[in-house]
Amino acid sequence: MADLLDPLAAEFRFDGTNGEAVVLTHGFTGVPAHFRPLGSVLNQAGYTVVGPRLAGHGTNIDDLATTTADDWIESARSAAESVADHRRVHLAGLSMGGLISLVLAKPIGAATVTTINSPILVRGKQLYLARLLARFKPRVEWPDEGPPDLDDEMVPYWITYTGFPTQSAAHLVSIMRRAAVAARRLDIPSLVIQSKTDESVDPRSARILAWLLGEECDTVWLERSIHNALLDRERDWIARAVLEHIGRSAPSIE
Repeated sequence: MADLLDPLAAEFRFDGTNGEAVVLTHGFTGVPAHFRPLGSVLNQAGYTVVGPRLAGHGTNIDDLATTTADDWIESARSAAESVADHRRVHLAGLSMGGLISLVLAKPIGAATVTTINSPILVRGKQLYLARLLARFKPRVEWPDEGPPDLDDEMVPYWITYTGFPTQSAAHLVSIMRRAAVAARRLDIPSLVIQSKTDESVDPRSARILAWLLGEECDTVWLERSIHNALLDRERDWIARAVLEHIGRSAPSIE
């Protein structure tokens, strides 16, 4: 296996005490480190938390080019299976990770699902042409703007690729479509979290997902977070919303 970009790019597991588990799935070109702060909060509340590293992520961009949507979904599925012995399993994901959570929720019997800035519509419309563009431009580099303005304690978790293989973006588009179909078939408590100032995802995605998920879906809007809201100033609000969402879904004891 290729070397990790950083030790924090490795998958993680925090064992809990309440018999329930949460699988936290990172996004396209991301790493499990993005979920470590939220994972720690959930674990302190008693949950077993696992953060899988999706195939081809967290090492080098060439590794990403050799993987597909099915590989990424299988990575998350394997993580869910590792906690299948828990009383209930909850799924949550950032961006593409949220879409993967929607795809897996029914097959693995998830109790709840949460998406955070997950795309149905994106701001960069060229993404939809990725399969065609891959013939002419095999790789796309992110703008060299450096890390965003994060609190000092969050900076170590800002780990990502500097770009992506164009053909890999085509697999992301396929997951967007699969997630939309999967969402319509779900009938479990769901939570859609979306930043109004997301620089990557069109915020209208949240309304579409909420409509697809139906009556059991709640929506939380963030006012000033970047796409990776897990590391931004409203991260504590995200943690509270996820904890409340999972807690409300607990079966009542008569």
